[in-house]
Amino acid sequence: MTESTKTLNFFKICPKDITDAPFTREYLAPRSGHRVVADDSNLYCIGGYNPAFWEVENSDETYYPLFREIWKFNFASQKWTKLKTHGSMPREMASHTALMPSKHSILVFGGTGIPFGDQSSNRLHHCNLRTLEWREIECTGVLPQRIYGHSMIIIRDYLYVFGGTTGFVYNNELHRLNLQNFVWEKIESDQKVEPDVRYRQEVGTDGRHLILFGGGIDPHIAYGFEKMHMFDTEELKWKLQPTYPDSTHGHPPARRCHSCVQLQTDVYMCGGYDSQTVFGDVWRLDTLKLQWTKLSTEMPKPAYFHSAAVTPCGLMCVQGGVVHINHNERTSEVYCVWLKMPSLAEQCWQTLIKTIPNIDTMDRSELLELGIPQKYVDRIDGTPTAA
Repeated sequence: MTESTKTLNFFKICPKDITDAPFTREYLAPRSGHRVVADDSNLYCIGGYNPAFWEVENSDETYYPLFREIWKFNFASQKWTKLKTHGSMPREMASHTALMPSKHSILVFGGTGIPFGDQSSNRLHHCNLRTLEWREIECTGVLPQRIYGHSMIIIRDYLYVFGGTTGFVYNNELHRLNLQNFVWEKIESDQKVEPDVRYRQEVGTDGRHLILFGGGIDPHIAYGFEKMHMFDTEELKWKLQPTYPDSTHGHPPARRCHSCVQLQTDVYMCGGYDSQTVFGDVWRLDTLKLQWTKLSTEMPKPAYFHSAAVTPCGLMCVQGGVVHINHNERTSEVYCVWLKMPSLAEQCWQTLIKTIPNIDTMDRSELLELGIPQKYVDRIDGTPTAA
């Protein structure tokens, strides 16, 4: 996306239907505190919380008002499906973090159960999307505290975890996990430069630095963006770096409980909350120039405690969150926006799945005979995935 291209248009995903395993609820309930990740084929929704479910009777498989579950939305079929996983799925599924390090893998770290803070986690779990098996990854070293509301990112061979709360104490600790041997280490730094304690911030990277986006301390403190903390992953030092404002709108207002996605060297931030306002604005930070740009589009529904993900081909999906402060109302809706112009092949594919509304019911061989390339056929839910 060029500097002059500031206009983006959100569109709402309207699922055709919702399928579900027979032992669980038959719809994707409104939620907050969840996480979403995406590849070019699917959007995955992991966990979440809704206080409206306090009175719902639990079974051996449920933990309401916490959603111990993972849902998949297939972009080709336009359908949500709850995945029936097995193995050691984490129980702390609110304000956790989730990443998709490869097409068939999801990593989940930390999070809290109910009541918040009484049951928190410092464990790392992996879900194999081919086998639908969860397993806990055994780690050694100096582990982070049992936390939630933290942030997480992979830079080169390390997974970094920053901040969050135990439910009783906020922290500004930075830990990193060596992904080659799964050894944690706590990184000590100069207290004069390191960030304040904070919660529900997001992170991005320019390839070398971990960059903190906002965050705060409930209920009244939120951090701004005129200067942003950056951690140098080579020198292992924090610095506070000024950023350049949008020429018309200045810097984004301070906030926490927002979302950030990264596409190449640009980080896109939307939504959030500052104890007074629920935001619906969308901003872009060029991480190499540290230049802010406010995009002319707005989220259709301002939200906080929502989650967002971006596909490799540039489609940002914003899902769920709290959309009404006074009524504590949550949503399950998904809104999408293209952050860059899709390739011609991608545009043809998007047109095709709109033209053939039941493409997921067609025989695989028939689709291939129509001339649809193998890699696009493999995106359709229910078809084998290429190795």
